[in-house]
Amino acid sequence: MPCRFEVHPPYMVLVSIERKSSAVRLGSLAKFLGKAATAALGVCAALSLQTGHARAHGTAPHGPADLWHSWQADPFVSIPLAVSSLLFACGVVRLRRSLGRLPPGFGTSQASCFFAGTLSLVIALLSPLEALSKPLLSAHMVQHILLIAVAPPLLVLGKPEVAWLWALPASWRRGMARHRGMRAGLSLLSPCARPIPAALIHMATLWIWHSPALFDAALASDRLHWLEHVLFFGTALLFWRAVIKAHSGREAAAAALIACFVTLLQSGLLSALLSFARQALYQTPGTAAWGLTALEDQQLAGAIMSLPMCAIYLGSGLVMALRLLKPPDRERRRPMPVASSEFLKQSP
Repeated sequence: MPCRFEVHPPYMVLVSIERKSSAVRLGSLAKFLGKAATAALGVCAALSLQTGHARAHGTAPHGPADLWHSWQADPFVSIPLAVSSLLFACGVVRLRRSLGRLPPGFGTSQASCFFAGTLSLVIALLSPLEALSKPLLSAHMVQHILLIAVAPPLLVLGKPEVAWLWALPASWRRGMARHRGMRAGLSLLSPCARPIPAALIHMATLWIWHSPALFDAALASDRLHWLEHVLFFGTALLFWRAVIKAHSGREAAAAALIACFVTLLQSGLLSALLSFARQALYQTPGTAAWGLTALEDQQLAGAIMSLPMCAIYLGSGLVMALRLLKPPDRERRRPMPVASSEFLKQSP
């Protein structure tokens, strides 16, 4: 029986599909996603069973020889990552089964971005980098770059909200789309999701947590360190979503360009403060085992922050600048995505 999916802006976009009576064979992408998500769930569950408690900061390795034995098994990280990957794969399979194919704007490239972003989170939070970030500020900076400038844009480009919604029962999707409280909350928070406000929130978070007193307190406390990670990653998601979704118009692209430029400047300033300081600003007593003084480790952290992070912000700004340089009459209309970042409602 034909069914129609209605999407109501600004929460949804219009998609019309017709179900086929016969079952649709899933392609290689759907099979790969199912196997990958199942394997990830099994591996992360096995890692979680190896530890008796959740650890926000693992045991620091005593030297380079102990580094590869410092893999983490934090269930508060591994289980959510595995569940989100499994839901993403299930949503892709259900979407492909309903449409007979993956719709324009959501395909192999989006799935690749999502799993690459998930892998970045695994490297940042479960690999030996997590343990190495305790004695070395430079390793801590690499971890922050993954949480701020690598994983968030990849996850936003992957459009996980589309797959996650399709992984839910149809009645749940209808209920979420019609929930007045949720829609009112999203409308209330929408000003913060614009490029410039999101950039200001993200920048304020970075500078506050990089103050020496709070930064050292986060290294000494697991709870504060978790809070630091959550705020870094959360505000970065807000920023990158505002920038990446700003391709719909020239005014939005201009705001995203300004946001990228301001974020680039503040990242360069923060990295310069770390690189050219005459004394160590943070307490990192374990650097001697790695052949570095505290000041050398801090200078290395500043260099690591300036090169890749500023390059990512610069590249994003150039993309928005190219959008502005394109004449309005020659702009090509992008294909309508299967769903926006909000909610999809099915009606008979």
